[in-house]
Amino acid sequence: MRIHLGHHFYGAGNLGDDFMLAGFLAAMRTLAPSARFSCGVPFALAPLQRRFPAIGWFALDDAARTRAIDACDVWLGLGGSPFQSAQSRWFVDHLVAEAAACARAHKPMFFLGVGVQSADELALPDVRRLCAHAAGIWTRDTASAERISALPAPPPTLEAAADLAHIFFRESPPPRAERGRLTLVANFDFGTWPGQPAALRALAHLPATDRIWLAQEARDLPGAERALFATLPAAEQARWQLAVPEQPGAPLEDVLAHWPSGEWLVTARYHAALAGAWARSRIVVLSTNEKLRAAAREIHAPLLSPEADEATVARALAAATPATPPRLLAERAYEACAAFLRSAVAHRR
Repeated sequence: MRIHLGHHFYGAGNLGDDFMLAGFLAAMRTLAPSARFSCGVPFALAPLQRRFPAIGWFALDDAARTRAIDACDVWLGLGGSPFQSAQSRWFVDHLVAEAAACARAHKPMFFLGVGVQSADELALPDVRRLCAHAAGIWTRDTASAERISALPAPPPTLEAAADLAHIFFRESPPPRAERGRLTLVANFDFGTWPGQPAALRALAHLPATDRIWLAQEARDLPGAERALFATLPAAEQARWQLAVPEQPGAPLEDVLAHWPSGEWLVTARYHAALAGAWARSRIVVLSTNEKLRAAAREIHAPLLSPEADEATVARALAAATPATPPRLLAERAYEACAAFLRSAVAHRR
């Protein structure tokens, strides 16, 4: 089985994508040990080649994309929120080009472990065509499957599954939540945190002896963790330790060994929330989008509006209880990988 991974955001700097990809490859080592993979990205290849040597990485351009799709048995859109266009259409346009290449080469398209962040993104005609054309879609949460199922022409196979990062975390769990540590993952996607002063005041009242400002995203993007940390007043910044666990090209197990799991975790990052569940943290999810709301429902964590006042933040923190590792979600994600393979084999024949 030759599987071409058609999403091209791997290596951009977000560890969450790497956790998900590692989960997929872990499942494939058991389910399809002889499968071969290809993927083109517009980022540095060497770190990806060291971290994920099972994949044939190449520099993405039109000619290379055509060769990879011609050579594969199936095209797979793996992970992420591929249909979102709130910031720009760049990824939807990429998928439209991928679909055209697959149509020319008569190769089936599948999506596995993907999410939908809002119903609005499914209103785009191009997105509706992508979903209708897909041979199968396995989503990372139930809400995403429900939204896609409501389309006028949903794909013939559509199942609610779970994020593939759960498979990786089951095999290589993050460090156990450290007593007395508060970990904050603040990301607002090119925007601001409207309730930041109130939230930081509430967090200051926690009996934390160690305060970590965790950057799941290694890049200094506007509205992301590192950029927000840089804008903190000096006195507030001094209360926190900035942690950027990413070590480009290093094995993910080594990176995760330095993941600062806290007794309390307040996060606006999806995969940080999942890691917190496996670490048994007391999690509060900042509900900046639908994927975070879905994550909170699945790991049973309190939701907090980014605009919440100090008293509301305090109540959410008080309501958070130590998480239970979501082993059922890992099983659901693994079964989705198996179902994808069965369907891929059937289409290849």
